[in-house]
This record gives sequence, structure tokens and C-alpha cells, in this order.
Amino acid sequence: MLYTAELFLIPESTSASSTKGYVGKLRKIQRQASLHVMGTMKSSPMDAIDACANLLPFHLLIGKVLHHVVNRLATLPQTHPLAKHIIRSTNRYVKRHRSPLHEITHAFNIQPGDLKTINPVWHGPKWGPAFPKEIATSRWAAIEGAQGAQADMKASQMGQP
Repeated sequence: MLYTAELFLIPESTSASSTKGYVGKLRKIQRQASLHVMGTMKSSPMDAIDACANLLPFHLLIGKVLHHVVNRLATLPQTHPLAKHIIRSTNRYVKRHRSPLHEITHAFNIQPGDLKTINPVWHGPKWGPAFPKEIATSRWAAIEGAQGAQADMKASQMGQP
């Protein structure tokens, strides 16, 4: 239902008066679908139906989708064709002829330079832990090994090697 919402559902601003009609129509569609899914009457309160159906209220759903889009755009690599346009739209808010990109980036005030890159891999493929791994063959061997490790810990805490 919200496919390409970032193109036509501009966040609330001075130039976003035309999107209120789209939001209202989509809200009606979500209400009808919720009524059919839950099997409730038309007079049922929408907040209660959304809570029972585990749905966000529609204005919050739009905000969530648009925030997700802005974060994805802000984390694009520098080599992406849109990266230059994203940086330009976040640096300056034009007075006339704003694109949806200007509206979305300034509604959430997310700067691409403020985000941190997290590498998914911390170690190389040949990395190994600094401590030895040992898997006991039986339950009793594991208990004896744990007791021996505890005795070694107590001795090292007391200052003995």
C-alpha cells in the first residue's frame, strides 16, 4: 500500500497541502482493511482496532516509512549516483521548487556525515581466540575440568602462580 510513498507523501510542510488528500484516502483504505481483517463493526474505534490488529496509526506508519527512507538515503556510499544529490539537499534548503528529497531530508534533519559506519566483520578469516578451546567427552570430564579451572582461578587470585 505504501509502495513509492517517499515520492508522493511529503512530510507536513508549507508545500505539502496536496498530500493530505492522499493520506486521507490511504487512511480510509487501511481502516476498511482493518475492519475486514478483525471482523468488527463500522462504529468500532479505529485506535482499538489498530491495537488489536498490531498496526500503527496511519500517520505514524507514514512517518516510520519516510524515516526509514531518509536513513537509507543518508547511508548510501559516496560512489552511488544519488549520494551527491543527497548531500546537496541536506546542506541547503531551497526556497522555491523543492523536490521531495529536500522535504524529506529536512523534515527529519538527518545529515549523511553524522552517521557512523559499522563494519559487519570484526576479524579476518584466519582469526582465532586467544584462549584454548576444549570440549569434554563426557559429563564427568566436564565437571572435573570446571573444578580444576576454579582451583586454578582461586590460586591465581591469592597471588600464587
